Amino acid sequence: MDAQQLAAKFSAKTAATVVERDKQTAIAAENNAKRLDDVEHCKRQLADAVIPFLEELQTHLPKEQFSFAWQIDQQDHKPVGVSFRIGDGSPITIATAFGNVIVTRSGNSGSSKGVRFVYPPDSEPWISNSGDLTSEKVAKLIEMEIDND
Repeated sequence: MDAQQLAAKFSAKTAATVVERDKQTAIAAENNAKRLDDVEHCKRQLADAVIPFLEELQTHLPKEQFSFAWQIDQQDHKPVGVSFRIGDGSPITIATAFGNVIVTRSGNSGSSKGVRFVYPPDSEPWISNSGDLTSEKVAKLIEMEIDND
């Protein structure tokens, strides 16, 4: 290749890189909008389905046997997660971040820190996104906790 061919090859590659960068920028912006929508949906589902269900459950269980608390977004004061405990069981947390839902259970490992178990999104109780923040799925999670203790 001579100098002119190398310069042409470099220019073509640079132009292709600019096109790809612009394409990725557009995809990122589109995904960001989807994530922001899902963040709001998570907050709405926690407020409209999960927290009312836990409040109702709290009225049916003995006071000393069930407790829960929710976490709020510092900016808009909407719920972004909940933690609860049934009987002497380990605390369970449902946390949302950037439209993702993470369900964990803290356990005792014999150490001072304990162990966190993350419920995989592709197994029971199948909670992985905002659409899964329903009273039915939370009830299944609580049923699993009752069965395991």
